[in-house]
Amino acid sequence: MDDHRISRSFPDPEGDAVHALVPLTLGGAPAVVGKHGDGSLWTCDLTTGERVARPIDLGSAAPEDPVPDAEGIVWDDEDAFEDEKGEADAYEVVSRLAATRLDGRPVLVTGGGRFDLTALLGEDHMGGAVRCWDLATGEKVGRTRTGHGLGVTALAVLPSERGPLVLGSSEEGVLLVSALASGERVAEIRGAYNGVMAAAVVDGRPIAVTGGHDPHVEVWDALTGEAVGGPRPTAGAHVSALAVTGLDGRAVVLTGEGDNTLRMWDLATGRPAGTPLSGHADTIQEITLTRLGGRPVAVTEGREEPPRIWDLARAEQLGAPLAVPGEQAPTAVTATRIDGEPAVVTGHHDGTIRVWNVSA
Repeated sequence: MDDHRISRSFPDPEGDAVHALVPLTLGGAPAVVGKHGDGSLWTCDLTTGERVARPIDLGSAAPEDPVPDAEGIVWDDEDAFEDEKGEADAYEVVSRLAATRLDGRPVLVTGGGRFDLTALLGEDHMGGAVRCWDLATGEKVGRTRTGHGLGVTALAVLPSERGPLVLGSSEEGVLLVSALASGERVAEIRGAYNGVMAAAVVDGRPIAVTGGHDPHVEVWDALTGEAVGGPRPTAGAHVSALAVTGLDGRAVVLTGEGDNTLRMWDLATGRPAGTPLSGHADTIQEITLTRLGGRPVAVTEGREEPPRIWDLARAEQLGAPLAVPGEQAPTAVTATRIDGEPAVVTGHHDGTIRVWNVSA
């Protein structure tokens, strides 16, 4: 296939569909962490295409402390708690992914699906736990973070004065903030049902923006859990995707809304910032950010349609959607930088990884 926007293409000999991708740097080279439908993890070097399996120690996935059951009862008898433990379901454990570095080594943060704890603790328990793993050894780092009643829908890692923070939002709208290294709880935030979340450092302050089944978004201090101002109204009845970036010297919130439109809002005032961007035929499910020539660029992933790239400063789409003729829409999308230039990386039903030029 000949497409001038595709700079690299790496087929998968096994042909297993890619279900998620997150960028990171390994040994100085750009790479992605990916997962298959069975929950297995691997890395792909974006310069050579080499893939390496990355198993994690699922035997350590269980919470260290008793967890309330569906009735809110905590079984604190140690023997009873041990008897309840089952085997971790890899698919549930790695429902969501984020990658970062801790003390110089690459680590993977995973958010569990709604039946994550069910597999481990029995049918009276539900919810997704958040965990951190050493990517090289597969060993768990710190404690298993519980507290989500349903599945984790969004993950982020932010620097702070207290060290790196993990933010996990879930279907029921609970956002939990914890220390990356230890798993210690830092804050608990009540956001909107459906748990859409984005996070960033704004003016030196780690913040989270939450939305979902409400016609507004809310901004929170990630260290204290306190609201920053009141709710910011949106144009639509619900928010399906969120991101935070800088535009013309100010922080802006990007929202994917019910009318399939990408909008920008001034984070401080809640007022519209720029022209709404339309083109998707269905719900915008994810927004990934990068920069091109210093300008903020958003990559939007619609339901069962090719991703689109938007120059936010110019309020225009960059080129055609990232479609492969004769193929279904990508199954996973992320953005990274290769040799200093922005790139979009897509995963596909047949396991292929493609690297796309942003500016072409």
